[in-house]
Amino acid sequence: MHFKKQPLIRTALTAATGLFAASLYAQDTALDDPNWFSAGPAFGLNINASFKHLGNGSPATQPGPATGEGIDRTYDDGFVHVDSSGNAGGQTWNWGYQHSSQVQGDTVTMNAESANGTLHADGDPQMGFDLAYGRRLGKLWGGKWGFEAAFDFTEISIQDNSTFNGTAMLVSDSYSLGGNIAPDAPYSGSFEGPGTLLGDTPTRSTGLESVMITGHRSLDAQVYALRAGLDYEVPFCKRFSARFSGGLALAVADSKYSFNETATFESGAVVSRAGSSSGADVLVGGYVDAKLLCALTHHISIFAGAQYEDLGTTSRSVAGEQAQLNLEGSVNVLFGVQVSF
Repeated sequence: MHFKKQPLIRTALTAATGLFAASLYAQDTALDDPNWFSAGPAFGLNINASFKHLGNGSPATQPGPATGEGIDRTYDDGFVHVDSSGNAGGQTWNWGYQHSSQVQGDTVTMNAESANGTLHADGDPQMGFDLAYGRRLGKLWGGKWGFEAAFDFTEISIQDNSTFNGTAMLVSDSYSLGGNIAPDAPYSGSFEGPGTLLGDTPTRSTGLESVMITGHRSLDAQVYALRAGLDYEVPFCKRFSARFSGGLALAVADSKYSFNETATFESGAVVSRAGSSSGADVLVGGYVDAKLLCALTHHISIFAGAQYEDLGTTSRSVAGEQAQLNLEGSVNVLFGVQVSF
């Protein structure tokens, strides 16, 4: 066991000696203009979103059991609840519906649907900016090494208007008007009443049906990121040099998901749903980047480069649906000006 540890100990001592020597070398080596500051626009690529559980029934949709009186029932396109009379005579005025097509003869039909579609959307290049500060600490292998700290901001907006075709479970409950005339849609009665009476015992049908979901989905986010790491810059001709860096990244993603969609079933039932949700998440990851610099003067350079960043994913959920923003492999194309001092 002791024999196996010796190579590790020698390696650790060698590394520590090298770092100590490099530190002494950096202190003894005078560096002209050791500090630098850069600023410029950034264009985010390979940023995409997944819209999941499309057509999934909202948690608020609770059609209840197939039989029974005096039960609060909520649907995607209406509700039948208990009123202030306790549904005297098996009827309630505390009910509502959305579409005139739900009225057929002397009945009103309420629908609750549940699908599980997924759509993917790629974002166009997302605009942002990058600010960075660095300090050169020493010379190494013909170049200069040091550390850098940076702040970048990216404004993300991903829109989707795709149509999803699939299969969904549809629960349809029909209620008797008892000879009453249904108010024009959309209609929403109240607990206190009075209002048009509707029978509170449903006649239920269920089944799998093909469904077409159309609508609009929007995922917007502002990503504020801090980066810190080491960099190494090496010249390769009189005016040009290359810099490579990498380290840790910490970000806050403030995002909002909203959708408005309509599900049309083969039976003719139509369900419209909408919702929005917003919030902020903290993301932790890392980055590497490479830049090409061109010196215009002794103190001023211009640069172009690319940065690979992995911040993982963040998601927002509302009404049974979810939007997931993927920042696992984003690529930022960078341009700007650097000032050394």
